[in-house]
Amino acid sequence: MTGNYSEELGAVKSDLQTLKNDLAKLSNSLKVDAQANASELRDNAKTKFKAARNNAMEAGTKGKEKAQVTIKKNPIVSIAATAGLGLIVGALMAKR
Repeated sequence: MTGNYSEELGAVKSDLQTLKNDLAKLSNSLKVDAQANASELRDNAKTKFKAARNNAMEAGTKGKEKAQVTIKKNPIVSIAATAGLGLIVGALMAKR
């Protein structure tokens, strides 16, 4: 009976070692996959950030150009609007 017990104990130890090795391989595989996914997500975020920045810069440039054209077409109205805005901001700041 002792011999059989020793064989079974050896088999269990072998199975545990195999399980340990398999878990180590799985852990390494998950690590590699996570790093690859993180890299891909980082690259996608950079691409989207650059696109958003370019869109914002383009919109700002278009708005600036449109404002310049409007000011050139209607200089008196532009001066009056700016003065009115200055009065409003001044009044709001004076209340504080």
